[in-house]
Amino acid sequence: MRKVWHIIKHEYRRHVFQKRFLFSLLSLPFAVVAMILVALMIAVFSTDTTPVGYLDRSGIIQESSQSGEKGSLFEPIIAFKAYESEDQARADLEGEEIQAFFIIPESYPQSPEVKLVYYGLPDSEVKSQFTNLIRKNLEIFQDLDPQIQQRLQEGAAITVTSLDGSREMREDQWFMILTPYIAGIMFVIVVMTSGGYLLQAVVEEKENRTMEIVITSVTPNQLMTGKIIGNIGVGLTQLVIWLIFGWIAIFIGGLFWPPLQSFSIPGDFALVLFLMMLPAFIMVSAVMAAIGSTMTQMQEAQQVSGLFSLPIMIPYYVSTNLMMNPNGTLAMVLSYFPLTSPITILMRMAFTVVPIWQIAISIALLVLFAVLAIWFAGRAFRMGMLRYGKKLSFNEIFGKRVEK
Repeated sequence: MRKVWHIIKHEYRRHVFQKRFLFSLLSLPFAVVAMILVALMIAVFSTDTTPVGYLDRSGIIQESSQSGEKGSLFEPIIAFKAYESEDQARADLEGEEIQAFFIIPESYPQSPEVKLVYYGLPDSEVKSQFTNLIRKNLEIFQDLDPQIQQRLQEGAAITVTSLDGSREMREDQWFMILTPYIAGIMFVIVVMTSGGYLLQAVVEEKENRTMEIVITSVTPNQLMTGKIIGNIGVGLTQLVIWLIFGWIAIFIGGLFWPPLQSFSIPGDFALVLFLMMLPAFIMVSAVMAAIGSTMTQMQEAQQVSGLFSLPIMIPYYVSTNLMMNPNGTLAMVLSYFPLTSPITILMRMAFTVVPIWQIAISIALLVLFAVLAIWFAGRAFRMGMLRYGKKLSFNEIFGKRVEK
């Protein structure tokens, strides 16, 4: 066990303390920060906060200020200016003192036809805030409790509940749909990155024949186990740091965009995420090690390993089908196929109630294939460690060696 622990520490240190690891570690947070900055710039420069005028011929609007309303960077509060005549409103519109103005007829609200006059079509936020302003001033609201008025202004909050009542989702729980997609992308990046490190280490040691020296002190199974666990530690380090960056980004983003403050991950979802991602991580890492044991050149090994990202991404390609029919035949097949099951199960959990027995079968299959992958990697390593400059075929790994 001590020898395995030394291999784990060696594999972990040789990758974590490299510049390339730091680059891959910071590349995703920097990309997310860049996207957020672009979104903020678009929000700042595309949102027109010029006041909006209105001509109230019905006399409904008694209070035009929006005191008490809390705006945000993406939804700023727009000021409304009252006019006595249409000519004055048009003059200010031509002078660009206002971006548009509403005309409320005398017959309002019996005739709910409000005219909007503009040169350039205002943002939808203008109409939304003006609608809220009308609601505040309607006579029907004046005698209602302030809390009831607020609920009427905010509108209905629709909650979708499953037939068995075990799962429900509100409109504001948008993160339940995004979380599987984000988790899957992070899983693919971490697995392919750490698996690439393991693949490179095995091929390099095979090329420079370091493996032949190391194998005199440890068994092939000990060496392969240490390498796999060490590189899993590298991937988990990367994932944890990304999660920390993510929580910081959500906290800061919530200060500018209030919907982010409601972001949370249910405990059952997080548990399934961990139980499925860990054996899948081990399985892919072991397969990467096996590929490295069968190849003689790094470039060739990378080309073969790159093919593994294709089946892992299949749930994204058929996400529409999974969304519309989360319990269909395709969803069931992908839920039991080891390379696609982690992301598929998480996507299905966002749209339906996935039976516990299906999740248990998927996890059991992942654990089984992870064990088989480790065995396969150890067998490939034992047969290929001394074959310097020769490629090892899969038939040779599974078949019996024939003496001539």
